[in-house]
Amino acid sequence: MRKRPLNVLIFLGSPREDGNSTRLAFAFADAASRNGHAVQSLRLSALEFAPCDGCGDCWPTAARPCVLRDDLEAVYPLLRKADVLVFATPLHFYAWSTPLKKLTDRLYCLSPQFKRNLKGKTSVLLAAAADDRPAAFAGLKATYRLVADYMGWKRLGEVLVGGLDAPDAVSRNGRALARADALGARLA
Repeated sequence: MRKRPLNVLIFLGSPREDGNSTRLAFAFADAASRNGHAVQSLRLSALEFAPCDGCGDCWPTAARPCVLRDDLEAVYPLLRKADVLVFATPLHFYAWSTPLKKLTDRLYCLSPQFKRNLKGKTSVLLAAAADDRPAAFAGLKATYRLVADYMGWKRLGEVLVGGLDAPDAVSRNGRALARADALGARLA
């Protein structure tokens, strides 16, 4: 018996509309869609939102998880509805991009200490880098895994691809795109 379709929410952390991490995300999305899952992508650089200011005033009303009023107000309901959260990012100084960092900081209001949280979601990390050393991803992997574990997410997997020295280099790397596709196909 086939399980219900999953809601997949992909956060595109690259400022490039068609960069390497975005192409990895689209390969993942294509596989998930082929399996009947609903996929939505959000380009974080197109949203205007402030970083978390650490005020601690989360959930000021039953309807709003954060006191800051910006484009994330429309994203919070999507996060809560999603079954799978995908974080696609270029490697920027051995961590995720600034837009993705701002987003993850703003997820604090949906952390396990609050009644309305994101526990039980599945998460995925997709990343692209010019640096071809596997160690270049160590900081990003550690951060992602710590965030996922703290938030109570099941980590489905990671596709981390180095040696992409041009904005479209992943297009010439069939193995990398195949890995992203295979991970998307694993969604049950």
